[in-house]
Amino acid sequence: AFAADKHFSRQKLDAAAAIIAEDIRLTQQLNMKQDGLYTMIFDFVNERYYIKKYMVIYKKVDLPGGIDLIYTNFDFDNNPYNGPDHRLSFNTRGEPVRANGVLIGGHLSLKDKNDNILYVIVASLTGRVRIDTSPPS
Repeated sequence: AFAADKHFSRQKLDAAAAIIAEDIRLTQQLNMKQDGLYTMIFDFVNERYYIKKYMVIYKKVDLPGGIDLIYTNFDFDNNPYNGPDHRLSFNTRGEPVRANGVLIGGHLSLKDKNDNILYVIVASLTGRVRIDTSPPS
């Protein structure tokens, strides 16, 4: 049963990373529609994330039990003095953008209860989203 549990935990991690990657792409697409500013906000305390259109919640997703959001370097306000704000947005061309217009992506890390880690990476400039077992270089 232990091996099955370990396998199930890893499947849950893979699924959580895939769902987040899809929702990052969704946020990208929503911003390309040009009907408002959509932002993803990652909430470590409650293990969830939101997609907001301006201040209104468009979508809220709770991570599955046993999956931890352990890191993001997304920093929409681009203020070097307050650390990452864990917000990600895109311009109308689908490029990851910060409040001052610079095209910087970033990544987040998820961990399961067996300490497996996956990275969801958003490429700077292009906004390409991918999942990897190694952090971006």
